[in-house]
Amino acid sequence: MKGLAKVMKRTPHIVSSKVGLAAKSTDVEFDHMKRKFEAMERLVHQLARESKTYLDAAKKMLSSSQLYAQEFSALFHPFGTEYDLERRHPEAVQTLVNLTGYVAHVDELREALRPEMELISSRVIAPVQELEVMLKSISKAITKRDHKLIDFDRHNNSYTKLKDKQNRSAKEDQSMFKLEHECEAAAADYEHHNNMLKAELPKFFELATKLITPLFYSFYYMQLNIFYSSMERLQAYAQGKFDMSENNLIAHEHKYSLALQNVITQLETFSIQKPVPPSARILQMAKAGQKLSTVTPMATQRGYPTGAESGFTAPSFKAAEAAAPAAAPASTSAAAMDTSLAAPPAYSAAPPEPKGNYVVALYDYTATAAGDLTFKAGDQIEVVQRTPSTEDWWTGRLNGVQGVFPGNYVREA
Repeated sequence: MKGLAKVMKRTPHIVSSKVGLAAKSTDVEFDHMKRKFEAMERLVHQLARESKTYLDAAKKMLSSSQLYAQEFSALFHPFGTEYDLERRHPEAVQTLVNLTGYVAHVDELREALRPEMELISSRVIAPVQELEVMLKSISKAITKRDHKLIDFDRHNNSYTKLKDKQNRSAKEDQSMFKLEHECEAAAADYEHHNNMLKAELPKFFELATKLITPLFYSFYYMQLNIFYSSMERLQAYAQGKFDMSENNLIAHEHKYSLALQNVITQLETFSIQKPVPPSARILQMAKAGQKLSTVTPMATQRGYPTGAESGFTAPSFKAAEAAAPAAAPASTSAAAMDTSLAAPPAYSAAPPEPKGNYVVALYDYTATAAGDLTFKAGDQIEVVQRTPSTEDWWTGRLNGVQGVFPGNYVREA
């Protein structure tokens, strides 16, 4: 409550001084020291943060390497009927031979780097954290000095304003005496904190510099020790096992990226990892004599645009039935008469659709698999075979090319 009351008293003066309605005292010498202290405080916090981040990263690197070595060993460790890995996989013989040594090498590397990481913790991070505690105490002293300056300016402005007033009353004279006393007390309090900081901050800067500079260099050389120790041990282990003539990391990364892209491309061609296509599509592809392994999912599962995305509304099954015109009357040609005298066709679940009818494309469609029909919006497509539902794939012909297409991409001509 006491601190809140002081804040309430200081707030009007702070606002008035910011807008230029109240005088504000300054000390150029102390302001320079304060900026120097704030810069040192930022650098110390940065050193503490980055040293801890580096130590955590080094620990995670070694832990991950050890875990990888263990999992890699488990992957190649024979069990059950796999005791003949050397005979069944001759290309992995060298890996099996070096596997035990690799696991031991990672464990040795972790133990070898443990002293260096302990030095970072005890010789860099711990002293910097102690310095941060000291900086926090000094920052509180600076904040208190700033508050004392605000109190002095507040009382001094009130006293000066009342002193310069003409024809003061007896009550105002009494208030002026009180304000004068408060102004003198605030000035003495401010001078005490201000002079103390101006006297001791330069000494602190000198001592802190002597402390921080060795910490920085120590941290730098400790990082170098960890890096070169890791490289030397890895090169010693790889000697005679791997080709070490090429040590360009960028070239190795490029080769790995190319190999990885090749693997991803081959995996994308596998039909077993794709959604199962509809039965009607499989039946149509089988009748066309195409390989079923190349079948891709129907267009809605492969990403062709929906009605909302393309600006059109694809007709639903019921709407398509209501809008479809009546079937054309049967031909009365002699050929049709001869056909009607032939033996009746075998029973089927749905009557065959008349051939030679046309539909108009509502949207553009680009073939995404072998056997698909490509067309543009507005093209007239001759329907070769259709199903009762527009949600299935139909067979059509355009410009002499025959293929399948989604039924909800077209409307009756």
